Amino acid sequence: MTPAGVVYMSLFFLSGVACLSVIPRARTLDSAELRYGLVGLLAATGSWGVLKTAFFVVPDPLRAATYTLGLVFGFATVWAWLYFASAYTGRRLHTNPTLRRLAVGVFLTVVAVKLTNPIHRLYFTTTESTRPFRHLAIEHGAIHWISTGLSYTLAAIGLFMIFDLYVESEYDSRPLVAFTGLLALPIVVDLVAIATPKLINFIYAPIGVAAFAIGAVTLFGDRLLAVGAATQITDTAVIVDRNGRIQDFSTAAVSAFPELDGAVGETLDTVLPAVAAARNRDEKVVERDGGDRPAYYFLSSRSMTIGDSAAEVLAFTDITERERQRRRLAQRERELDQRNELYRAIMAASFSFIFRIDLDNRFSFVSPSAEAFIGYTPDELTGQPISVLAADEETFSEATEYLEEVTRGESLQMRDHPISTRSGRTVYVDMRLVPIYEPSVDRDARTPADIVGMQAMVRDASQRRQREGLISVINRVLRHNVRNELTVINGRAEMLAAELDGDAESSAETIVQAADRLLDITESARRIESNRELSPKLEAVDLVPIIDGLVAQLEERYPDTVVTTEIPETAVAETLPRIETALWELFENAAEHGGPRPAVDVSVTTSDEQIRITIADEGPGLPEDERQVLADGKEEPLVHGQGLGLYLAYWIVTNLNGEIEVPGTRSGTAIEIGLPTPSDRP
Repeated sequence: MTPAGVVYMSLFFLSGVACLSVIPRARTLDSAELRYGLVGLLAATGSWGVLKTAFFVVPDPLRAATYTLGLVFGFATVWAWLYFASAYTGRRLHTNPTLRRLAVGVFLTVVAVKLTNPIHRLYFTTTESTRPFRHLAIEHGAIHWISTGLSYTLAAIGLFMIFDLYVESEYDSRPLVAFTGLLALPIVVDLVAIATPKLINFIYAPIGVAAFAIGAVTLFGDRLLAVGAATQITDTAVIVDRNGRIQDFSTAAVSAFPELDGAVGETLDTVLPAVAAARNRDEKVVERDGGDRPAYYFLSSRSMTIGDSAAEVLAFTDITERERQRRRLAQRERELDQRNELYRAIMAASFSFIFRIDLDNRFSFVSPSAEAFIGYTPDELTGQPISVLAADEETFSEATEYLEEVTRGESLQMRDHPISTRSGRTVYVDMRLVPIYEPSVDRDARTPADIVGMQAMVRDASQRRQREGLISVINRVLRHNVRNELTVINGRAEMLAAELDGDAESSAETIVQAADRLLDITESARRIESNRELSPKLEAVDLVPIIDGLVAQLEERYPDTVVTTEIPETAVAETLPRIETALWELFENAAEHGGPRPAVDVSVTTSDEQIRITIADEGPGLPEDERQVLADGKEEPLVHGQGLGLYLAYWIVTNLNGEIEVPGTRSGTAIEIGLPTPSDRP
């Protein structure tokens, strides 16, 4: 119980008790692997320190056994230390089955040598010593030094793993370096004890381990956890404490988030509010302004606690390309949803329904609105051949021919096509057929080989057929009766005009003129009727022969009219021969309303896109109501033959994809007609 002896016993006892006392705190580590390693290190070191203290106070026969048992716990600290170092630095050495079996074998072998020392006495021997106080001195043998060298080597491996982590880490690990360095301090003391008798040769490792464990766990637990966790997760990381204050961050994190520079100690929601918000939501994606294009980081976190120390490592993974692709796909899906909804609304709001037909002439899609008209549900028709709706063999053959044209890239229209409903009733429809191409092929590069199906917009034509049939009947009846009655009126009026004199003769001639105008109206109506249902499919037509014939006819019918022409040798337009009817109406209008000495000027100009025909006269000009007829086809009310003739011209020209205009002039009237040129024209 000398002062020196009390100091020795106190150092080892306090180191042992200190290690054992912080075991409950170490057991709060939420990382199981770190917890196993640290608790094992503290338990082995604490037991070793207590047994070293007991070595000085137990009776002499038990001292050697106590020292040997302490050596067993001392050697166990080496393996607990290696386990902790491997787990802390993210290595997987402690989980390697081969290394674990090798470690158990080495441990048991060395322990066996230590426990059998009383037999072979090669590990250590004891002698009485009085310096620096009276105690049982330990004389270590060769096997001890071999075992000690192995222990120091293994401990150095663990230190290397720890210090390597500190060096590689971008975080402030200086306090941890200092405390970890305490592990090496007992080795220095051991070497001094060997060289001088002033210190007993007693292995001082428990004191260093206790200093490291207590310091790391109690004083710098949050930094110990944060450095290890952050290094294992990512290079771009930010460390925050339990209060959300920034403790540290990596250089890569500053590159991604420049606001972090100098922000240690500030709260995360103040420095990086977007990151703080992402911590509390399910979609942990942080968007950063990357200049021309934003950058995206996926936020993951790892929290570790030990006692009241806690650290949360916020790790950022650059997912810019993946997130941009995901957002592009999401935007594309939204656009597709909007487009699908638009298509659905169009189909629901229209009076039509849609068929989609594959290359085998089977229905691949039928819009729901078709059921009310044909009686079949979409599911009943999908997959069925088109013959299920054929009214007869002739119409089926006609439909097949049309579909064959569509598969060659044509867009066609079918008018008044009969189909059979589910009940067997025949109804009539108008259809527009277009090809469907493979979507992956560019529009400009599409060929008939890329057609994957056909789509038909179908409209019920039954009511229109009934209405037009009724109108046609009424027109024919009225024209027939009116013409017959007008012929009678006209004949009797001419007879009266020949027999009467004075005012009576003038009145009879007025009746003749009115009857002639009414006959002209019926003739115009007949011509409109005859042109109403003609096919709109255009073809190449040379207009020069047509115009020459009309000029000759005009000169013959109106010999007082002077006709001048400026016409090229050819003027091929994409139109139909019935354009002659429209031109005649305009020629005749110019001759009849060209003034007392009528003059009609006809000119034709050509370009790559259009043939333009101008018919001009020097008359008083076109009245506003008749100008309106040529501007937009309005003829309200139809009370004069001239207006009806202009309406006929307007209807024919516009129905042939042409245009008709009445430009303003200082005198007279000029009417211009524009007709497209053929699409395959060189």
